[in-house]
Order: sequence, then C-alpha cells, then structure tokens
Amino acid sequence: MTAGRKSKKKKKTSRVAGDGLRLQIVIAGVVLAILSLAALYLIRGPQINRPVGLTVDQVIDDMAVEVDSLLLRSGLTLDQVERQREPGLLRYDVRGPAPTPEAFDRLLARMKLRVHGITEQRQTQTSEITYYWQGGLAMVLKFEVGEQPPLPLPVPFPVSALPRVAIIMDDLGRSIDKAKQLLDLDLHVTLSILPGEPQAYAVAQFANRRSQEVMLHIPMEPKDYPQTNPGQDALLLGQSADEIRSRLELMLSKVPKAVGANNHMGSRFTEYADGMKVVLQVMHQKNLFFVDSRTTARSVGVLEAERAGVPVGVRDMFLDNVAEVEAIRGEIRKLVRLAKRQGGAIGLCHPYPETLTALRKEKDLLRSGEIELVFASALTH
Repeated sequence: MTAGRKSKKKKKTSRVAGDGLRLQIVIAGVVLAILSLAALYLIRGPQINRPVGLTVDQVIDDMAVEVDSLLLRSGLTLDQVERQREPGLLRYDVRGPAPTPEAFDRLLARMKLRVHGITEQRQTQTSEITYYWQGGLAMVLKFEVGEQPPLPLPVPFPVSALPRVAIIMDDLGRSIDKAKQLLDLDLHVTLSILPGEPQAYAVAQFANRRSQEVMLHIPMEPKDYPQTNPGQDALLLGQSADEIRSRLELMLSKVPKAVGANNHMGSRFTEYADGMKVVLQVMHQKNLFFVDSRTTARSVGVLEAERAGVPVGVRDMFLDNVAEVEAIRGEIRKLVRLAKRQGGAIGLCHPYPETLTALRKEKDLLRSGEIELVFASALTH
C-alpha cells in the first residue's frame, strides 16, 4: 500500500511538472509573437488599420470623391480645378480661394469615415493642404494665393429619409416641343424658363397644367459682356435699383406661376452685392426661392438670400458640359452618388437632344427607390 501511494504521488508530481512546462512554452510563444509583431511594426511602419487588399490608388479615389464634392458645393467650377494624377499621388491646382477651415474640418472627418489612417497638414501661408495615408503622401491641394475671402460653407440640405436629387433644366422657352419631350419622360424635373424666349409664356403654362415646377431663369451680366450676350432685358451692372426691380418684375410676368429662380450666366452680376440685394428683396416679397447656379466662386447669391430671408440652394453639378449621351449618363449617376454622400444634390442641364436621351435611359436609376427625385424647391433651405 505504501509503495502504491508513493507511485501515485510521483505520477501526480510528474503531471504538475509537465503542465508547468507546457504553460511556460505557451507564455514563451506569446511573448515571441508579440516581439515579432513589434519588430515588424518597426521595420514596416503602422500597418494595423490598413484594409486587406486596399491599394493607395483606391484610397486616393475615395478621398477624391470627398474633395470634388467639397469644391463643387463651395461654388468652384470644373474649369477652375486641375487634377494631376501620378501613381500613388493626386495633385489639385485650384484657381480660386480655399473653402473655410470649418469646411476642411468636415472634409477630414468624412475622409476618416471612408478610410482609416488619413492625416492632414495645412500650410495657411501658401494655401496648400496635404493628405497622408498610413504615413505616406497621397494628395496635395493647392489654392490660388491672394487677397481673397474664403468660400462660404456649403448650404445644408433639409433632413430627409432618402437622399434627394433635384434636376433643373435651364434655357427652356425657345420651343414648346422640347418642353413636351421633357414632361413626357414623367420625371420630377424643374423647368427653368428664359423670359426673353418666344415660347416662354406657353412653356410655363404647359408645365403648370402638368403640375411641373417652374422657375424663372434670370439673365445676368457675365464677365465677358458684351462679347457674350446674356439675353433680352438682362440685369447688368450700372443699372439702378429701380431698373433692376422693374426688369425683374417684367421677367416674372412672362413666366406665370414661377415659384423660384436661378441665374442665367451672371458670373459678374452675382458678385455684385448691391444688385443681388435688390433681386433677392423682390424674390422675398413674392415668396420665391433662389438656386445659385454658381457660375463664379465669388457669388454673393447665398449670402444675400439668407439676409433677405429667401430659401436658397446651390448647384452641385452641370450634367451636360459634354453634350454626349454616355457622358451625361455618367454625370447623372455621379449626381446620385453625390446625393447619397451628402443627403442631397442639385444638377443643372439643358434641353439638348442628348440630355433628353440620357434622362430617358437613366429613368430606372432615378426611380429605383435608392434616392428621391424631387423638385428644386425641396432642396432649398
């Protein structure tokens, strides 16, 4: 009996020793793994947040979506923005003032939601902003340096359950047939009618009968006036407040039941605070809304609309700068993606045959239920 107890005791002691040895081996393995990871970190840099399979060019594409959105929403036009793409790097040269620091704070926050590991460095003296991904340079934004006021914050969109898209067709009034083709698409597209066109009144009446939203497309002085003519009875610098008011009243009489307005051309006039103040005061008196077509980054349209108490929106994209069906279809899809990112988006287009065809081909997307196609008034704030 004594020999048996001693044998069991030896076996138990042996098991305990074996368990302890195995525990030591496990601990040593864990320590070795930690040391290996630490060494890898020191050699390769911080790789923990890098998504599996994501390349720097894919990250840059995601970042560019947010940057393009900010620049367009801030009122810069495509011809003011030059992009230079290199492997692993995207450079922006912007001929215009930079948006506000608050706007760039929001931009960085949105980028970080899309991709981990993005950092930013701002050089205020040179108006240059650089973005890094996982410590490597990925994007450079350089803005025109000069004594220019910063661009205003983008106008917010009203809160909605679905992203909202508004499409405004400008330059209508020359042909009742073009308006019929548009309305036969059975889409919520806002008609913006030039008051000096021969069929302006008839087009407005026709749209009203079809319960389509109508806007006044106000001709305003462009920067290359008089080489470029904005149209009959346009609003020009140098006109008195009374003349601006009377011309605007006459325009409104030619477009019955217009509920809002946007500018036709106007790259010079929309920078003219005294003139825009009169325009927005008239619109306030008549309970109209205003959409700034943003033909210049220095437009005061939004500021004067807010001062006058006029609901205001801002053009996000021109859809048919390239009058080709597939190019316009691509811009419509881009507008939808933009609306999904920022809650809403306003696109401007023209009664080109190619634009009407592109809208027809994109009806399924615009009616898919992913977004809500609304009249322009729904995206004023």
